[in-house]
Amino acid sequence: MKGDNKNSILVPTDLTAVAECAINHAVEIARLFERRVVLLHVLTKKKSDVDIKNKLEQKASKLSEESGLEVVYHIAKGSIFSKISEVAEDMNAEFIIMGIHGKKGVQHVVGSYAYKVIVSSKTPVLVVKQKYCPKGYNNIVLPIDFSVESTQKVNKAIKFAKYFDATIRIFGFLSKESSALRIKKEVILKQVTDCIERSGVKVTAEIVVKPGAHVHNVILDYAKKVEADMVMVVAELGDNFADIFSRNSAEQIVDKSDIPVLTVIPDPSKDKFTSPQTVFRPFIDPLGVLKKKG
Repeated sequence: MKGDNKNSILVPTDLTAVAECAINHAVEIARLFERRVVLLHVLTKKKSDVDIKNKLEQKASKLSEESGLEVVYHIAKGSIFSKISEVAEDMNAEFIIMGIHGKKGVQHVVGSYAYKVIVSSKTPVLVVKQKYCPKGYNNIVLPIDFSVESTQKVNKAIKFAKYFDATIRIFGFLSKESSALRIKKEVILKQVTDCIERSGVKVTAEIVVKPGAHVHNVILDYAKKVEADMVMVVAELGDNFADIFSRNSAEQIVDKSDIPVLTVIPDPSKDKFTSPQTVFRPFIDPLGVLKKKG
């Protein structure tokens, strides 16, 4: 699997219905962006290598025939919590799309521990459950706080929005009534909104003040209200989430969101967003959007 496969979308699969949802997302995105789909199964000791190989071979062949895409598969042995990111990095994959079951489901891929895979991965991860967006992502919720890492999501959101002709929903949350904090938040949101408008992308902005509320619940309620197709958060390597999320809230977002959650890894060398053309490592131009739009 070594080599430059930057045009590949990696999809971990345990051959369940939830994994099938992730494959559906991957196929649709791969079709739009002319990418290759790689199905990954992390083998446990209890499973037959031959049986899994046959199933994956059949699945890849069927998907390729139905979609017209190049679809291949890979079997790896080890812990799912490290192997997914290892394979993605080893093959230089562009993107991971991962289906999860949530806290009460089967956790082969990877239940309430999805953030362990996310924060160990240098490759951007899109976490999906049951909701399938065959027409793309038309409403992208972008929570913004006062952190540098939070603003680094802006360019990534712009690139996705340009391709799908989506509206970016800027969202600011305050956990207490404060005129000073509201003014500061409004200034930040205005800067972000202006940047997005200059790029030609549709954008709205809203601040919600809800003392005592859990931020993940407020964000998910807002996403539901605007019928969002995606929520973007910032993940940092080293088992931490930046953004407005505590570690617990990050886990709650991943577990409770019924819509896809896209994680972006910030570049610590960057201290602010500047323009839609600013380059951030490692999520430089997700799926080549800027090239497609000229």
